[in-house]
Amino acid sequence: MSEPRCVPSWLQEKTPAVAAVPVRKRSLKGGFVEKTLHAIAEVMKNEVFSESLASRQGLLQGLDPRAKLVSVLFLIGTVGLFHHIFPLVLFNLWLFWLAKSSRVPLGVFTKRVWIVVPLFTGILVLPVLFNVVRPGTPLLVLFHLSRPLTLGYWTIPAEVAITRQGLAAAALLMLRVGASVSLAVLLTLTTRWNALIKALGALRIPAIFLSVFEMTYRYIFLLLSASSDMFLARRSRLVGRAGPREERRFVTSAMGSLWCKTAALSEEVHGAMISRGYAGTPRSMLRFKMKLSDWAWIILVIFTAILFIGGDRVLG
Repeated sequence: MSEPRCVPSWLQEKTPAVAAVPVRKRSLKGGFVEKTLHAIAEVMKNEVFSESLASRQGLLQGLDPRAKLVSVLFLIGTVGLFHHIFPLVLFNLWLFWLAKSSRVPLGVFTKRVWIVVPLFTGILVLPVLFNVVRPGTPLLVLFHLSRPLTLGYWTIPAEVAITRQGLAAAALLMLRVGASVSLAVLLTLTTRWNALIKALGALRIPAIFLSVFEMTYRYIFLLLSASSDMFLARRSRLVGRAGPREERRFVTSAMGSLWCKTAALSEEVHGAMISRGYAGTPRSMLRFKMKLSDWAWIILVIFTAILFIGGDRVLG
């Protein structure tokens, strides 16, 4: 009878407890590479989302791209004829109705228009609010000076304030810019890019510009995809957190590598286009046909513009 196997002595030895080593938490704020990768992903996600909006069954999606483009250009020109705030507010509300009827999420529409417009346009019109730039009736006095200051041809009054005329001018400009941007956003969100390019060609835009637009749009996402792959490959092979110097070194080398890939890709694409019969004029398989609804839309746009401009003129 064989003896029972015993546990080895080295397994029975008790080792002293080792104090846990504190693990430093990684900062939630990512580095430059993580931020760049996230931004690239956001651009691609927004493009996919825009394409899905253009394929929905909505008011603007069902129109001929040529009718849509002409009507948007006409309405943008109409916006510049407004001289009062109230008609512009009603016009922007009508654009919100168009977005809702076209099944464009109002949150997306508001984010793309009314967050960007106040941020950039507000910076430009900020000086107009003050009587230092535009004299007028004070609404809010900011501070007083002992006496007016003269700096060459510029005079700073003793009472610096926000004026009624400056506030009205700033609001009018922001509403105009907001309406114009809203129209452009609605056009791009409800129209596929290849249909929009063909519609621009119907307006006799030179073929060279259309080729540049189309190639830029198509291959910018290919380059974004290549950049994303480069950043993701580095991130998957990186242990720990890289320092700012290493991240800058990687970004500069990635820019050089991406430039070489771009040059090689452009030569290959050009050769492939020439071999397939490209002669400088972009061609599309799309066929446009104006329907009764398209002509009704154009008549509605003209009637709406006359209505708003007439109301603006009634106000004086």
